Amino acid sequence: MEKKSQRFSLIFLGLTFLVLVGVSFWHTSLDFGDFRPGNAAVGWVLWGLFTLVGLGVFALGFILFRDLLKLYVERRRGQLGSKIRAKLVGGALALSLVPVIAMVMFSFTVLSRTFDKWLFPHTREILAHSEAVTAETNRILQEKSETDAAWIAATPEAAAPFRADADRASARAGLAALADRARAQYVGLLPMGSSKPILEIRTGDLVEGPVEWKTTESAGTDGIVSGVMQDSVWAIAPVRDEYGGYLGRVAVAMRIPQEIQERRAKMEERYAEYRSIEAERTTIKYFYLSILALITIFVLFVAVWLSLFLSRQISRPIEALVAATAEVSSGHLDYRVEAPASDELAGLVLSFNQMTQGLEEQTRRLQQSNRELEAANAEIDSRRRLINAILENITPGVLSIDDEGAVLKINPSVAKMFRRSEDPRSIADLFEGEDLDEIRYMLNRARRIGSASREFEVEAAGRILHLAVAVSAIERPGRNGAPPARGFVVVIEDTTDLLRAQKSAAWTEVARRVAHEIKNPLTPIALSAERMERLLDRMDDEPDPGKRAQMRERFTQSTRTIAREVETLRRLVDEFSQMARFPKADPRKTDLNEVVREALQVFEGRLEGVTLRVRLGADLPLGWIDPEQFKRVVINLVDNAAEAVSGAYVREIEVSTAQGHTPEMIELAVSDSGSGISPEDKEKLFLPYFSTKNRGTGLGLAIVSRIVSEHGGTIRVEDNRPSGSRFLVEAPVAEPVSGAFLAPPVGASS
Repeated sequence: MEKKSQRFSLIFLGLTFLVLVGVSFWHTSLDFGDFRPGNAAVGWVLWGLFTLVGLGVFALGFILFRDLLKLYVERRRGQLGSKIRAKLVGGALALSLVPVIAMVMFSFTVLSRTFDKWLFPHTREILAHSEAVTAETNRILQEKSETDAAWIAATPEAAAPFRADADRASARAGLAALADRARAQYVGLLPMGSSKPILEIRTGDLVEGPVEWKTTESAGTDGIVSGVMQDSVWAIAPVRDEYGGYLGRVAVAMRIPQEIQERRAKMEERYAEYRSIEAERTTIKYFYLSILALITIFVLFVAVWLSLFLSRQISRPIEALVAATAEVSSGHLDYRVEAPASDELAGLVLSFNQMTQGLEEQTRRLQQSNRELEAANAEIDSRRRLINAILENITPGVLSIDDEGAVLKINPSVAKMFRRSEDPRSIADLFEGEDLDEIRYMLNRARRIGSASREFEVEAAGRILHLAVAVSAIERPGRNGAPPARGFVVVIEDTTDLLRAQKSAAWTEVARRVAHEIKNPLTPIALSAERMERLLDRMDDEPDPGKRAQMRERFTQSTRTIAREVETLRRLVDEFSQMARFPKADPRKTDLNEVVREALQVFEGRLEGVTLRVRLGADLPLGWIDPEQFKRVVINLVDNAAEAVSGAYVREIEVSTAQGHTPEMIELAVSDSGSGISPEDKEKLFLPYFSTKNRGTGLGLAIVSRIVSEHGGTIRVEDNRPSGSRFLVEAPVAEPVSGAFLAPPVGASS
């Protein structure tokens, strides 16, 4: 459609041009009004210029009218991009037309007003002054020639040749001297009534004398006469004798200098040109004005065309970008700008296409992410429902609390466990007194190392509960750009029934072990009693004193056996009673290294053949332990190690202390080089009355395990390298009180 419009515009402009040429030629018929060119060629030139100016004005007006009308119609219709195109075209036309029109108006004014006043009067004046200078030069040269002629005529040398007895040679020499002194190119002596010289001297390039004295024989008889020829000046003066009588005439000629002649010829030539130009002054004025008009039309045409072209170069990509923006805003992200552009606009179009491509890819990724997010949300929702279902139905109680102790979420098991009809709002609603201090201590420890666990008894709803509590520190994402908030997850498990069952099973095992331990000495006691009864029956009837003495000795052995086994039973009962009466731990800030040193003093001189190595950790933090009970732990572990290495080839025991795997714990290790402990015995090692020794009661390690547990620590056994066993005990370090919310358990002393 646009190509058809351009073709129509070209055809219309061509036809209009032909019509204007014909009408102009028919209407004017080369008639310029009062102005008449000097010849037909000038008339044709002026007519051609005027015609071109008229056609240029029409073409320029047509282009402006067509584009402005098109912009007006597009803007009235509200076509996309018409406003910015109108502004670009208007701005471009203003930037191009305003300075050009202003310059042309100024040029036209200067040319039309000063053409006559400045160019021709000054030229005429210059030429007049030049002519006056030439005339003055001729006058000066003419006066000089007159002076020279009068001077030569008054000399005797000029009068001598006119005498009859004159010597021609001396006369010529004298006349030549006069010509040289006067610097004349010609000196001639003329007789009365004749124009033929009787004697002449030529010193320049003058071939012959002035023509005037050839035609005027009486010139110079009455006085000095002079004249100017084309290239020389001359003067004729009368020659008289000493009495005043007239003898003849002397003619002097001087050539005008070649430079003056050339300048005068040029001035005369310019003056002739000036006369011809002055005659064609109006023609020249019209010619220059028409040239100015033609140049103006050409400049305007080029400026307008460039303005429209550049505006289209700018507006088309911008219109395409505006249209593309509308398409993209409506959701067509696959739309691309195809309009041709260059320079920064090409970069803008490329950037826009890259942006839309990026938006399309980003939208595709967002849609994919949304689908994945929806799937993830569905999975999270499914997990949430599953977790809620699990939390609703599991036996342990689960609480989520914030850093201030407020309850955020709770499952029903907590209310059942504590027999509450309402959900607690704070952790203080579930625990109080020493139990609350224990929970706060665990929260403080979980904040530091991430988690904490402990078992303790609490009183709730008039009953004693044995609870296993585990605390884990978590971070919850903040809302509305707030920093992450810290909180805790508390898992509470009621182990009362489990502990009761464990105690029942333990006491069953204890009863079995005690029965076994009691049964072992009862058998020799019963056998010894039966033997004593038989010996008593036979001893009274035995007449042989020797046999009676043997029977008495056997009776004494049986008595000793009974006493020994009874002592074993008594010791067993004492240890059992001691375990039942084991005092509660009283932890305080204690140096574990000092406890180890005091405990090892018990074994001085008692470990014969055993190498005891002690490696105590430097800068070990203070432990939160009962020094007396931990001294018993060290003694029992070292005593067990001594029993383990009693039959070994290499008998070595090592006691060491060090920092634990976490900053909250310290470590005590007792290693031996014995035969080690089997995997199945490791699981029963800390049960009461379990022993791998023939003479052991099985209560030593059970007491050690109980002491360590009451301190909140752990004990485990592992294989030693290259042989033997290694007992590791971890105990808590002393922790200072940090704030009112989290504090160490009640009863802690500093």
